[in-house]
Amino acid sequence: MRRFARAAAAACLVGGCAAPQGAVRAAASPPRPTQVEEDRASVAAFVPHVEAALQWLSASDPRLAVRTGAAAPDALVDRIGTEAVLAEDVTAQVRGRSLDLFAFRARAHALDEAARQLASFPGPLPEAAPPDAPLARPRLERELVERLIAEERERADDEGHLGDASGDLVRAVVETWTQPATPDEWPARDVWLGTHLLEIRQSLRDGRPRTGPLDLDVALYPLERLLAPLPLPRGSAAIAQLRMAIDDLSAAPPLVGPARLVRGAKVHLGVEVDPATIVARLERIEATLRELATQALAASGDARLGLEARARAVLLQSGPCPAVAGTRVRAMAPPPERAAICGALRAALEEAPAAALVALHDDVLFAFSAVTTTPPLRTKFLSHPENDVVDALERTARERPELVLGAALAAEIVYGGQREDERLGAWRALGEAPLDVVIRELGASR
Repeated sequence: MRRFARAAAAACLVGGCAAPQGAVRAAASPPRPTQVEEDRASVAAFVPHVEAALQWLSASDPRLAVRTGAAAPDALVDRIGTEAVLAEDVTAQVRGRSLDLFAFRARAHALDEAARQLASFPGPLPEAAPPDAPLARPRLERELVERLIAEERERADDEGHLGDASGDLVRAVVETWTQPATPDEWPARDVWLGTHLLEIRQSLRDGRPRTGPLDLDVALYPLERLLAPLPLPRGSAAIAQLRMAIDDLSAAPPLVGPARLVRGAKVHLGVEVDPATIVARLERIEATLRELATQALAASGDARLGLEARARAVLLQSGPCPAVAGTRVRAMAPPPERAAICGALRAALEEAPAAALVALHDDVLFAFSAVTTTPPLRTKFLSHPENDVVDALERTARERPELVLGAALAAEIVYGGQREDERLGAWRALGEAPLDVVIRELGASR
């Protein structure tokens, strides 16, 4: 037997011996990754697609560069310039690291590229990522970046027609203004500004019917103040001519028309608004908030005047939502249409709760001016704002209805049922998002 064993061992050394079939399979097949490891790898592969999409968004519009915080790399900026030359698009000028605000054709192309970058990720994504992943909610992140691109496509299309969207463009000029770096740049900036302001003037003369009150007049004041001490004679002269064109316009409707109101709410707020029932809806929201706010005021005692003053300071306040970790898009600054929502949310979480509640009640009163020519009496304002403040905010409501309706509908989400503190906390954890996503995530009914 010993001689047989030695012979068998020698045969194995010379010719090899077959291992049992199961042992071969175990050695050849590495252990399967766990679901956590697969999710982590999927999220890691997805992040570059998000970053690339945000870089294209940043390149498409200087306002988005501010909101995303994602500067377009040199290669992307060079590509935009090359493609503009090939497309013979003389408007596709790059200023800084973003396209010119008035480069509407190139803006649309850059937004298409952002969508392609996001769509090029082939795999599925988990709803919730492992704790150490860079994105906490990958599936939601993809949805919201897609929504952001769609919203900006609508904005670029609207602004490309100038006219009713001109106020937004003028505000964008002010918000993204940078001083020319060299003396030679001043004349070029002057020509640029004068040219585009006169294009806006021409768009007001094209005979298209107005779909609501024009907010261009108010938007020009900050631009005039900006230009006052600067050597920009063409731009200043163009403002004067634009104001004359505004004065020559026939009377516009006192309110934004129903079709534009419905579309704006859907695109920028993410919710359906019925013009036939919106006044009654606002009345219900106002009544709920009035009960809560008057109780808070009554409980404040001798501090009531100070509380009212704090409420006045945050009326229709715009700003970013509270910071959120584990996301890029939910941590971004909001679009202008949702800025008052974030302002109200931040006030509710960071101001005295009673003052924030009083301010939100009064925000809802301003929302009536967006949808009816007979808003509630001014005596209903609980923070007692000055008449000139009321005049200005009522005008804002008429000219930019999404801004004020967003704040009112946010109040409905938070205070339309029980456990408002829980809803506020859940919204803070969610971050900035369209209202339909907030409703879904918070489990709130309309």
